[in-house]
Amino acid sequence: MGLLTALGISALVYTGVIALAVQSAIYYRPVPDYTGTGGEAGMTKMREMAVDRVPLALQVARFITVSLISALCRMLMGLRNRVELVQDDNYKAMLRYWRRRPRGTGLITVSNHASSLDDPALLAAISPYDVLLQPSRMRWSIATQDLVFPKGKTWIQAFMGAGQTLPIWRGGGIDQPLLLDMARQLAAGNWAHIFPEARVVQSGDLGQDPITKRSEDELRRIGLLKWGVGKLIAHAPVEPIVVPFYHFGMVGVLPQHNKWVGDRSDINNYHNLVIDWLRPGKNQTVKVWFGERLYFDDLIAAHEAKHGPLHKVTAAPIAGSWQQELEKWKSSESDRELYHQLTDRIEEALLGLESRAKKDAQENPVQNMKLACERCLAATPKGKIINLRNRTRAPYLRAQNASGA
Repeated sequence: MGLLTALGISALVYTGVIALAVQSAIYYRPVPDYTGTGGEAGMTKMREMAVDRVPLALQVARFITVSLISALCRMLMGLRNRVELVQDDNYKAMLRYWRRRPRGTGLITVSNHASSLDDPALLAAISPYDVLLQPSRMRWSIATQDLVFPKGKTWIQAFMGAGQTLPIWRGGGIDQPLLLDMARQLAAGNWAHIFPEARVVQSGDLGQDPITKRSEDELRRIGLLKWGVGKLIAHAPVEPIVVPFYHFGMVGVLPQHNKWVGDRSDINNYHNLVIDWLRPGKNQTVKVWFGERLYFDDLIAAHEAKHGPLHKVTAAPIAGSWQQELEKWKSSESDRELYHQLTDRIEEALLGLESRAKKDAQENPVQNMKLACERCLAATPKGKIINLRNRTRAPYLRAQNASGA
């Protein structure tokens, strides 16, 4: 066999593999929910598939996509900027959780959300290389479907799905089927990263900026975070490993270019999603602090002792009626109380990390590390951002946080 013949055969095989990978990514793509109800998205091929039994062609699609995006993000964060990880005992524990978890035990990381490049750029930068090169270990994330999963754009949906990102309907509530898709990933023992603020906040304070809709009284009673992460924890078949981390500096890597359009007395005229994707920041420093693992078994045990066993999501193919599956996924009032308690514990941990990070940044200044967006701070009315570090963890406030995904 001549060299040209061998190269030709190799090219044909390579082309065939890529074609099968693309076809599989399209076939098993996550489908957004644009029905307007949050409960009628219907069965998809991805939901018919066992999460832990991924077809080989789809594995190839995920490997190519995740590796490519991770490499580009590493270049952005490592060549144009600098990422510093606080390598304490918490970070060493995080390395173990990434690499060696009991089979079937999911991993949830939670963090503040300071820029639209936190995922994938920052997550790629903090992940070890052996994790990046194995999609089965790499993170799953959720992203607002309006921005990332445009209606009718099959190729974009397939690409995002192959990159291990799932759509979420912002405002669709914690019973939406799109959140169930992430719960199934956790049931298979995968890693999920969640931004419980549910949007980018560049004030340097967790969950608070000029467009925070909750009043001071609501913030003190309900909290800063959405409850979707609490639901994921509550309905996992095995309690997931939950690790918080906090970061500063991503504001400088991708500023939102927040600005007013019109009368400044109306907060609806403040736009915080004006992004210059073609000119990300450079020579910026990003620093990341990891927290201790969080445990929730006491809260879940107390809830089940009082209200009975919780429904547990599995990684198996969804069998039977889709509507029956959604009925199981619906949350009772007592379930929502539990989600509130679980999310409160995460909020307390993140606020503690925020205080630690601010103190560290003050005592050990880092060159070119932006803690907040100046425009965001300038637009924030005096007294709007309040200190909730030591707030009383109040009882569940009924019906106030129903859209907590």
